Amino acid sequence: MPNSPDTLSVSWTKSLPCDLSAVRDATVQFCGFLREQGLGTEEIGAWELLCAEAGNNAVQYARPAAAHIPIVLIARVSATEAELQVVDHTAGFEFPENPQLPDDLSEHGRGLFLMRTLSDRVDYLRGRDENRLILGRHRQSTGIPRPAPTAQSAEAAANEALVQSMSEELAACYESLSAIFRFTAEINKGSQDSRFIRHWLDQLRAVCGADWWVLRLADPGTTTLAQFASSRTDLLAPVSLDASQDDSVEAQAALGRQDVWLEPTATLHADDPLRQIGSSLSGLCHPIYVNAVPLGVLSIGCAESAEPFKAGEVSIIHTFADFLGIQIHNAWIQAEQLRSRLVSRDLEIAATIQRSLLPERLPAPAGFRLAGHSASASQVGGDFFDVLELPDEGLLLAIADVMGKGVSAAMFAAIFRSHLRSRPELASTPGAFLTWLNRALFEDLDRVDMFVTAQLVYLNLRRRELRVASAGHCPLLLGGRHEPVRDLGADGPPLGITAEAAWTEQHLLLPEDPRLVMFTDGLIEVRNRTGAFLGLEPVKACLNLAIQNAESADDIRKALQTLVADFQGGQAATDDLTFLIFASDSTALNS
Repeated sequence: MPNSPDTLSVSWTKSLPCDLSAVRDATVQFCGFLREQGLGTEEIGAWELLCAEAGNNAVQYARPAAAHIPIVLIARVSATEAELQVVDHTAGFEFPENPQLPDDLSEHGRGLFLMRTLSDRVDYLRGRDENRLILGRHRQSTGIPRPAPTAQSAEAAANEALVQSMSEELAACYESLSAIFRFTAEINKGSQDSRFIRHWLDQLRAVCGADWWVLRLADPGTTTLAQFASSRTDLLAPVSLDASQDDSVEAQAALGRQDVWLEPTATLHADDPLRQIGSSLSGLCHPIYVNAVPLGVLSIGCAESAEPFKAGEVSIIHTFADFLGIQIHNAWIQAEQLRSRLVSRDLEIAATIQRSLLPERLPAPAGFRLAGHSASASQVGGDFFDVLELPDEGLLLAIADVMGKGVSAAMFAAIFRSHLRSRPELASTPGAFLTWLNRALFEDLDRVDMFVTAQLVYLNLRRRELRVASAGHCPLLLGGRHEPVRDLGADGPPLGITAEAAWTEQHLLLPEDPRLVMFTDGLIEVRNRTGAFLGLEPVKACLNLAIQNAESADDIRKALQTLVADFQGGQAATDDLTFLIFASDSTALNS
């Protein structure tokens, strides 16, 4: 531009959203404009502080209703002067003629002091809807000297030195804010892995002038803090959260929930893991908590310098650490939710498989009926029953209980059913059938230290013959019109205990108008509110009453369900409940 006529000037205008990061970007562009107009480095440095301070004030004090209205920067540069106007939408304030420097602990007032000190003229025009801050400085490049101070005094010299110190501190703050803006932007993109954390803790180290850092995170299921990442290559020993066992500074920070400062004059305990970095350190250990849940400790500092962190650097450390804590906590929650969804899906599939193992339709031989019931205490269990119709007009009734619950129990129930249906020729000899099933299942059961209790009943309806074999299972209940209910106990060990076991069977005749119940231990071990078991006798009494009333298999099923529900009194079941009923068809008998 022409530099001779003072009346000529070059203008620059920038409209920006009411956002601190936008102020930073606009300040960089403004300084570029000044550089194009030939301003020197020292002048541009002063204008950078003025623009940033004025722009930040316009953002921080914007009225809530006007936060969506852009801030406008207007710059003019002539041969003798540079001017910056900032149009804001704050409530406005009275700009003091001679602002005083606030004390060191004050959060406000330094900006006004800087603006008045670094500017040759300041005007603040307040309006109803907007305000206009006008800052002007004489250009040094014109050869026109800036007005000399009215009094050369020690106070003026001290003020100038203080302004320089404040300028340097403010510039450092802006650099830190810029790092935080980039950090939060990457967090919002979902960056949460270990490489991201290492990168940004290295950035924090550079911003704060530190030369080491260590991040420890809580080890799930334990009371220790393990090293997650570090600026060093060596691995530090874990830290215990038991105050009686660990007096390291990191443990003190975590247990006390407050910063613990590292001072070169204070020697670390001989067992403190941070001694591997240096015997006398400068820095701090900052505990990371989210919703009162301890997540870890960030330790950062210098091994050589004795100068402590400044207040602004401590604030940056807290900001980074707390942001990381929130993201790590959220990542843990998301991982747990994912695991929960996967487990829930697996259980849903296993429950579907388990339901498919139960017969869709029970046989209805002439003069007899069957009824069954199976309910898992959890989403998936190991109980199972089945009924096979045989070519000799017989039936094979089977019931089993796999030790444990969940997917593994359901899997072995499925394997048991598959083996059971693969050898129908063994159905008439249930003892031999259990012996074969044990050999077929033993290797798999032994590998996972599980076992299966099972009971097989072969019914020859034409000869009214009953053959029973049991592998550690609950007793069979049998009664008839003229025979009270009796229980037939187990004759052998569960399947999977020993590979060479062999089972025998009992031979009986069906009583007149028979009622037979096979069940798992969930029936007799159901608990009431006092913790007492239901036991076998109430079940036998229920079955005797059913015989007296000539109840059907389905009636008995409902009666047993009612017996269990009344005894529980609303208590949740703690074990799977399964039973299978064989009974005379009362409809056929009455006809």
